[in-house]
Amino acid sequence: MKHFPRLLARPRRSSEVERGLASLSFLLDETAAHYVARLQREIRQLTLTVRELDRAGRLPGKREQRLLAKAAAKLESLSIVPEKGRRKDLRRIDQLIGELEELLEEASQEAEETPS
Repeated sequence: MKHFPRLLARPRRSSEVERGLASLSFLLDETAAHYVARLQREIRQLTLTVRELDRAGRLPGKREQRLLAKAAAKLESLSIVPEKGRRKDLRRIDQLIGELEELLEEASQEAEETPS
């Protein structure tokens, strides 16, 4: 965990605050990069899960079809405006990934339980 230096508790000069802002900017870049990388990994894992369901070499059951349709509907319903760079859009993407993970995990378990 990274913390700001104690100097900022009682800055003597504006340059100390400037250094703190530069540190904040660096922390933002680093945190955002790691956050996006994590989301990208989760999306890749979801893609692999969908491919595994498709490769099973059998027709999906009704419950599995329903879960896949629900996942597709959730993807289609995502409404964001990337140009605005809003936090709520990132939250929506993160939340959607979590919901898709749950649905596809359930579909994957259903596929394992269904005989070929």
